[in-house]
Amino acid sequence: MTGRDARGTILWGRVIAAVLVAALAVGVCGGLGWWQWSRASTTGRTVQPDPAVALAEVLSPAQSAGEAIGRQVTVTGTWADVDAAVVTGREVDGTAAEMLVRALTVPAEQTGTGEEATLAVVVGWRADGEPAGPDDAAGTEVALEGYLRAPEASTASSAPESAPADGTFWASAMATSELAQVWPAPMYSALLVSYDGTETWTALEPLPPTTELNFRSAAYALEWWLFGAFALFITMRWIRDNGRARPDTRDDAQITGEDHA
Repeated sequence: MTGRDARGTILWGRVIAAVLVAALAVGVCGGLGWWQWSRASTTGRTVQPDPAVALAEVLSPAQSAGEAIGRQVTVTGTWADVDAAVVTGREVDGTAAEMLVRALTVPAEQTGTGEEATLAVVVGWRADGEPAGPDDAAGTEVALEGYLRAPEASTASSAPESAPADGTFWASAMATSELAQVWPAPMYSALLVSYDGTETWTALEPLPPTTELNFRSAAYALEWWLFGAFALFITMRWIRDNGRARPDTRDDAQITGEDHA
């Protein structure tokens, strides 16, 4: 007999029936799992951002931001007498935009380290157009509230062909690693997204609330998906063990004996 005959004939009726049952089970389990996952999202608990605290309570200069990212803070300082960064190539509400990032000098009594430091502040955004600079002069004292965001990775510069406005320079990313090369040290590792804005620059949206999953519904979703995977596994094992007709070994032995005779 050939190797193919020795394995037995495929019982297509059994195989197709098993595949249909498995498809039904997987489909039902997958659908119920997706429904439970949707409930986990829609019935989750809405968590409001923590109230704003003084910057020194959550972050110090040159310290890794870590859990400080996303915290709302308040800070008072003066705009440093250095050029501001205008970050290009952005989009806000479907509008091509640019961001203004300024250096805020935080006084020693507010840093918690006994020396003043520089904080990068995202002042706001404006639609791409004629170059524009800061509205407030260097040395202006301001009290700001906003939230801390992580810096972006440094990227290859793609500055516009036009010259920047007086007191600014083009930047392609909000990267503290680049700003540290032109602004006074020490610097904070995070940026402050200001809620205030100015006359020319519109403040970005405040930090939105977050939604925590309904963990019970999420666990049910995971259970349904596991049931579906188990049903598929069992079906494959059953087809492997029962999807072929077993060859008649007695007939094989008789044929072999006759051949030898």
